[in-house]
Amino acid sequence: NKIKMLGAFLLVSGFTFSQTVAETAADKRVQAGLTTNLGMNLLSLGTTRMQANGIGGNFSIGIIMHSAFKKSKNLGISTGIDFDFASQKYSTKVPTYYRYTDTDILKQEDAGTGSSVFSLTDRTQKSTYISVPLMLLFRTDFIGDFRYFGKFGIRNSFLVASKFNDYGQVNDNGSLGAMVENNNMKSPGEAFLYQGSVGLSAGAEWNFVGSTCLVLEAGYYYGVTPQYLERKDNKRTTFTTTDVTLQDPNKVYYSNKSTMSQVLFRISLLF
Repeated sequence: NKIKMLGAFLLVSGFTFSQTVAETAADKRVQAGLTTNLGMNLLSLGTTRMQANGIGGNFSIGIIMHSAFKKSKNLGISTGIDFDFASQKYSTKVPTYYRYTDTDILKQEDAGTGSSVFSLTDRTQKSTYISVPLMLLFRTDFIGDFRYFGKFGIRNSFLVASKFNDYGQVNDNGSLGAMVENNNMKSPGEAFLYQGSVGLSAGAEWNFVGSTCLVLEAGYYYGVTPQYLERKDNKRTTFTTTDVTLQDPNKVYYSNKSTMSQVLFRISLLF
């Protein structure tokens, strides 16, 4: 009988405790935890000399925080820090070249006689960003163990590192060789250091144990800032000419122009 009474007591106590914790989770003003997302990078080109070559990818890990306003638990702010590892793909629409030494792509003013020339066909850019989203959060009350939310705001991304994996041919005094890869190429000062996007997302939050919640979210972020600087002619790296010997005095140096929008699928664990 004592065992039965103890079992019943533990069962009731556990149920009461779980209800109390769940209520605490529902009424929590601040939640924070870990987050990761997978997504697609969509390019919009502002030049006729290059084009998007498929869809790029994005992988992020970081921390996330939801904070409700004091006067309403259904309204709040969502922010955090994401470490983004992004890729985007381009292909050229006109004959495009650049001069390089080892893994350094040279600006027009630095291109000397000792440099090599690469005929660019395809380019994959791999970049690392630190992103800080700042979103207005709208959410429902819990319906059972679930509540639903929407977000609207901006995503601020700051470039940490960038490199190019290029595909094309080496131009050896007017003679084009076999198709080769030029990997881990660097062009400092070409990319814009800040990327801003305006977006919205929606998702669901599941209070699956104690005060811990699993959050699934999907969002679209429209890029509003350029990815590349519009540099002066002598600071540009890529040039176009129809003269394979590169003796054309009228060859045109140009900068790439594009903005990047993202579709992101996020999963978070909030405490």
